Amino acid sequence: MKELINKLVTELLETLSNSPDKDRYLLGITGCPAAGKSMLAGKLTDEINFRTGDDLAAVVPMDGFHLPNSILKKRGLTKVKGAPETFDAGSFVELINQLYEFPDRSIMCPAYDRKIHDPVENFITIKPGNRLIIVEGNYLLLNAHPWNLIRTKMNEVWYIDTPPKTIKERLFYRHVAGGSSKKEAERKVTSVDLPNAELVKKTLLSADKIVSLDN
Repeated sequence: MKELINKLVTELLETLSNSPDKDRYLLGITGCPAAGKSMLAGKLTDEINFRTGDDLAAVVPMDGFHLPNSILKKRGLTKVKGAPETFDAGSFVELINQLYEFPDRSIMCPAYDRKIHDPVENFITIKPGNRLIIVEGNYLLLNAHPWNLIRTKMNEVWYIDTPPKTIKERLFYRHVAGGSSKKEAERKVTSVDLPNAELVKKTLLSADKIVSLDN
């Protein structure tokens, strides 16, 4: 893993060095639920900032745009939480537009709190010095409105290709760790997560790079 991270970071820094100094670079990292998107985004950010001695990179997670549980309940969407319709896609697209259009502004972003299972507003601050923004989420390449507008603002999007068995195991234990019974965890994986994973898999060929973390 360390060798892969070093290779990817070296490539990213070279790409940034060949870009105009004031330009912001938007890198998308997508893949199925539990593919390792957050982990990869975090490791890339930490290594880039360590090498440069600066806050050059920052992460924006799509999960911050989950609709609150109160809204999901009103709309009858609680049991399919995680599907595209359970996100505030419009606000997510608007944030991507702001990050693209206004690199000289500080921009506040939400994050998702797995302890309370709800989004938290204004949790992340993207600063003008953050030239590389790593946006991670399941549906960055989804060919449906308004999700399809995201790709137009991204410099590139990487797809994490993870074995289905690994994904299923990670999802099950994630739900159990979040307080679900084993039976409920199985239901969530089978009826929600895996169908979402199949939807995301269809976007693989639209990615600029396919990254395997299964090593």
